[in-house]
Amino acid sequence: MSMSIGAIDLLGDVPGVGSFDDVVKGSEDIQLYGSAVRILGLDALERAKRAAGRAKDLLDLGEIAAIRARRSP
Repeated sequence: MSMSIGAIDLLGDVPGVGSFDDVVKGSEDIQLYGSAVRILGLDALERAKRAAGRAKDLLDLGEIAAIRARRSP
C-alpha cells in the first residue's frame, strides 16, 4: 500500500536562518504520529518568516507570539 503525504520543498538554505547546520541548531524534536521529527523552533521560524517578508508570512508572526505566550510560565 502506498500513501501520499503531499509535496515537500528541499532547500539548500533557509533565508533568515542560514545553512543546513544553522537550521539544525534552530530546530527542535517533536513526536508526530509516533515518529520523531525535527521542526524549526519558534526563534528560527520567526526569522524565516520575517526574511520571507510576504504578507502571509508576516501574518504568522502574531501566531508565533501567541504560541510563545502560551508556552511561558
